[in-house]
Amino acid sequence: MPSSAAANAEEFRQRAAQAESRSNGRLVRNTAFSLAQQVSAMALALLLVPYMLWMLGPERYGMWLSLQLFNILGLAGLAELGFQGAIVRFLARYHAQGDRAACAGVMIAGLALFCAIGCVVAAAVILFAQTGLATVFPFPDENAAEMRLALSIMGAGLITSFPALAIKAFFAGRQELSTTKVWELCDRLAFAVATLVLLQFTTNLAMLVLIEQAIAVCLVAIFGVVAWRSSDSWRDWSAGKELRRHLRDIARLSRPVFAANLASQGFSRLPDLFVAVLLGPVSLTAYQIATRIPRAIKVLQGSLNAAVLPHVAKLDRSLVEREPGSASPEAQAEFVLLGLRLNMLLAVPILMGMSALAPLLLAIWVGSDYRDLAGYMAAFAVFQALFLLSNYAGATLTQPHHFKVFVRINLSLLAALICVLALGLQKGGIGLLVGALVLSGVGMAGAALFVFHTIHGLPLARIYREAIAGPVLLSAMSGLILLAPGALMLANGQWLTGATIIAGSGVFYAVVLYRVVLKAPERSFLTGRLRRARR
Repeated sequence: MPSSAAANAEEFRQRAAQAESRSNGRLVRNTAFSLAQQVSAMALALLLVPYMLWMLGPERYGMWLSLQLFNILGLAGLAELGFQGAIVRFLARYHAQGDRAACAGVMIAGLALFCAIGCVVAAAVILFAQTGLATVFPFPDENAAEMRLALSIMGAGLITSFPALAIKAFFAGRQELSTTKVWELCDRLAFAVATLVLLQFTTNLAMLVLIEQAIAVCLVAIFGVVAWRSSDSWRDWSAGKELRRHLRDIARLSRPVFAANLASQGFSRLPDLFVAVLLGPVSLTAYQIATRIPRAIKVLQGSLNAAVLPHVAKLDRSLVEREPGSASPEAQAEFVLLGLRLNMLLAVPILMGMSALAPLLLAIWVGSDYRDLAGYMAAFAVFQALFLLSNYAGATLTQPHHFKVFVRINLSLLAALICVLALGLQKGGIGLLVGALVLSGVGMAGAALFVFHTIHGLPLARIYREAIAGPVLLSAMSGLILLAPGALMLANGQWLTGATIIAGSGVFYAVVLYRVVLKAPERSFLTGRLRRARR
């Protein structure tokens, strides 16, 4: 008997180790795949900005950005109330358990919720477009009718944009990131091509919004059919018998998820709204240019979070207690720490290089007239690094009570930011805004460390050693020392000397990251990938 018990214990340990290894491997693969798609989408967006700025001009481009505040990726997205995150978590859990009926029930509940929300939000946006848009936003009178029509079209598109969130949650919960990322890439690519053609004939913003929404509706229909065909259990509508229970479960978990999303989206979108309302479309254009490239780096973390969330839901401690042989709380903590380290390894070197080369990047990207925004761009890159840490911490939470302190701190910081902007933005301008964001980011990073230490049980010393000392401090300081001289020469027009120094220091910086910052297993993994790519 003792030998049998020992054999079972050893088998359980082996299964746990194998499950952890597979989980970590899927994390890296899903992150890499998602990253490849999002880098492509980021490149399309960055290439499209100077073209639209040239064709529309700073004021009309600022008006276009004001319209984008009301789409599903902007303020309207807050109306999803955290349901999408809750749906992903439940689908990942039920999919891991093989409970197809529960998956179907969650999906039916999610679609019903988002269809209802889409209709309500669409009506609200259309009503605002017809009654309050021209009063709130300082648009020229001659553009008021065009803006009302454009925003009404965008509002109507929300009727399908919200159900699309449920379909994307279905793919995310099943860890089918490839499908979701192909969807998003097709959307961005089709819009970029349509914009390139349309602006040759007209600069009417209503037409531009109409094309954007038509593309989105077509893709929702296509990928909705793909989701329907890939899950037979959807067609068994008897799964809807427990619809009320699934709605309660989603609503229960969605409250803390919504609060976390509110803080995250608030820091992302509310500054744009305040700039658009208080400073006008030209200032919004300047702010977007200063922050667009650092914001694009957020796709790195978006890729990682999309891969992390389903796995964290699987490793939830409540499941661990029921299935002691499949995972452990320590495995969950190790997985979270690995994700945090990957987050910092991906983002910090790029943000560091971007900050050092900010004047040159702006001059090449949108012209020398915008080089003065380089300081804002570097400061926003610092905020973005802190913001990434906070967003990742939120993605690792699966239980409602885990969100409480984390969300309260972030919402308090958001409320303080709103007060600062409401009282001082017109006098302090974009400089005040960026400074307030950096200070808020410091507080958000502190809340994230609280999550990692208190909820996931990671010692602060280990967090510092594994994810901060090398990936952040050493990476940032060495990058600043190595890249700054060449960047300064390029900024002063010493092109040949500056480019030579930047090239040499960039190679040396990569060697420092490879030899000093990366661990031996990470170096082996990277070397293996490079060898495979050469073949």
